[in-house]
Amino acid sequence: MTASLFRDTPPVTRADATTATPATEKPGTRDKHGTGSRIARSFVRLITTTLMVAAVVAFLFLAVGPRVFGYETSTMLTGSMSPLINPGDVVVTVPVAVRDLKVGDIITYHIPVEDQRVETHRIIDLAVNSQGTATVRTKGDANNGADPLTATLAGGHVDRQVFTVPYLGNAIRALRDPVVLKVLMYGAPAALVVMVLVSIWRKKPEHDDAASQALRVDRRAERLLPAFDRRPLKRLARELRSKEAAGNFAATYTRMLPQRVDRISDALSTGNSELAMNAVLSLKTSSSMVGALRMEQHCVRLERALVMTDHTAAVEAGEEIRRHLPQLEKALVATNARRAA
Repeated sequence: MTASLFRDTPPVTRADATTATPATEKPGTRDKHGTGSRIARSFVRLITTTLMVAAVVAFLFLAVGPRVFGYETSTMLTGSMSPLINPGDVVVTVPVAVRDLKVGDIITYHIPVEDQRVETHRIIDLAVNSQGTATVRTKGDANNGADPLTATLAGGHVDRQVFTVPYLGNAIRALRDPVVLKVLMYGAPAALVVMVLVSIWRKKPEHDDAASQALRVDRRAERLLPAFDRRPLKRLARELRSKEAAGNFAATYTRMLPQRVDRISDALSTGNSELAMNAVLSLKTSSSMVGALRMEQHCVRLERALVMTDHTAAVEAGEEIRRHLPQLEKALVATNARRAA
């Protein structure tokens, strides 16, 4: 059984967020969907990058390397050299002088009969004459006997195996399939154009990045604000010229606070942006007057999200308002108790 080889050559308007969101949609559902979408995109990018890198490496190895470094590549078609070299493996050889050959070397040469096909076998007998011509007998590692003919290696050089790349030949043969070639010829450019267009369409404008940075700064500053500051309420008392009136205003604010937060949550859950805007503006103004500074900042963020028609950010800001409610109520009750005392 002979091991025939082929010489390898490379084969030549953001959607309007004011649209009503179904009331059954739970908070965080969009975030979960967004996370899943990001994971899917990251996986696709990883696969695409891996394939591109593999294609570039294969091109450099098969097309550029032989011209730069002088080696040759061949694909093993039979199992006569198994298990060292298996069908579908790529054999990498370099030309060496025949006088440097020795028994046991694996060489790639043209057999001296028939179509003089290329064969890769191990040298089992070697003789070199004074003119630098070598005669060799070879044998496949998996074959029972030696090759039937003695080959004469004229020219002074022969290709000797240096290493083997497993399975690469199978991929090369698959790429030579006419169907695969057509897919690569027409499909790859089309896919590249689609990827570029999608990348352009999904690219965030610079002002969005600036807005995100500003939001992070706002949140860091917000954490430094107290839940309740008595100074705005004192200013209100001076403006009204009545501590009692200011106290009554604070008591009314405390009593109505849960209802106002519920009104905002209900409006956001039904996608009624106009109702949510009216409710948050009312809460923002009264929070500023009474000294609920952190609640005021939550309202500012919700107002900004509603103006930008960013429903996801609006829902998030609404949740922050609801989470802050118990802390603010506790601070207000403690202040009213001290005033009463």
